[in-house]
Amino acid sequence: MKKYFIICIMMCVAIAPIAFSQSTMKSSFKADVEAQRIKNKKSITEVKQQLEAIRKDIKERNLKFKVDMTEALKRQIEEITGTVPPKDLEKEAEIQSSKGFQLFLEFLQRLAEAQAAKRQAELQPEKKEPVKPKEEVVKKEDQKEEKPEAVTPAKPEETLPESFMLADPSQPVLDWFALGMMTAVKDQGLCGSCWSFTAMGVVEGCYKINKKTDINLSEQYMIDCARDKYGRDAGSCNGGWYGNVFDFMMTNYPVEEKIAPYRGYEYGCTPKKQIPIKLVAWGYVRKDGGIPSVDEMKKALCTYGPIAATVKVTPAFQAYVGGIFDEFTPVSSPKDVNHGIIIVGWDDSKKAYRIKNSWGERWGEKGYMWIEYGCNNIGYGAAWVVLDKE
Repeated sequence: MKKYFIICIMMCVAIAPIAFSQSTMKSSFKADVEAQRIKNKKSITEVKQQLEAIRKDIKERNLKFKVDMTEALKRQIEEITGTVPPKDLEKEAEIQSSKGFQLFLEFLQRLAEAQAAKRQAELQPEKKEPVKPKEEVVKKEDQKEEKPEAVTPAKPEETLPESFMLADPSQPVLDWFALGMMTAVKDQGLCGSCWSFTAMGVVEGCYKINKKTDINLSEQYMIDCARDKYGRDAGSCNGGWYGNVFDFMMTNYPVEEKIAPYRGYEYGCTPKKQIPIKLVAWGYVRKDGGIPSVDEMKKALCTYGPIAATVKVTPAFQAYVGGIFDEFTPVSSPKDVNHGIIIVGWDDSKKAYRIKNSWGERWGEKGYMWIEYGCNNIGYGAAWVVLDKE
């Protein structure tokens, strides 16, 4: 017994420095991050100068949005964005879109078969105790056996996404937020994790459309644990890609926010209690991952629900507090984007999409923005998801 006690003491002495070292490293890392954040914060003078320049541009060009000194404007753009599209997105998008579309058709086929089986069961006559025949003879030819109406399940090639429409793309307005189908706006803080907030926000929105109930999923868990189909990290506070999160969710479940609350920095992956929400398919609105036309975007919003997408953030975008954002900043190419957002609807009278951001409710119109069609590369990398109905 004494020998066992001595061994336990030796093990504790050996392990303690390791645990202390890991704790010290995490505390040191967090302190370094906070110090860098303080260093990166713009001076009040710099912010005022930027705001004055933006207001001057709005007045000279007669633009349709309002700006003010927001918390977002006080930070460096790279601190509050974080989208990094894959370098070979065109190739990846073509493969993923083809695969995702096929999986979607198979999913619709399973739904059609399940619905047909349910209808078939409802049409089956109730089983009753056999009734003794009366004395009179009933001729066979006079007997008529009632057969249930046959229901033929739709074939995959006949079941196109148009038959699964959630709304009508020809209508002048669709707004999943106004319809009460979006979850609460969150704040990514000073971490380039917009890709995770975009992914989780899309899943939360689609879940609410399906189940008519809110769910709060953990972005932190995806920062710490998500891997793409090649086993690579989905992203970090230095940026990432929502498509990688969708890859991860094809074979893994997410966790709730209360299980893995947001920290705003990478913490390391540890096992968590997961919630059974699974993607059955995902893909890009355009096969090349490029910016969809307005009609393509409308069709996607009506077929799948909220859409993950990107945009180019500028100081004017940071300072936005209302109106229709129509800056149309110069861009080098359609790939010139830096921030992940969620497109939740459109309004043709405004000629704009409504987008959900991840900078808290004190930015924009309670966390949302109306952005004119085609402005600041809105929509590049637009992607949809489909959740399992079970």
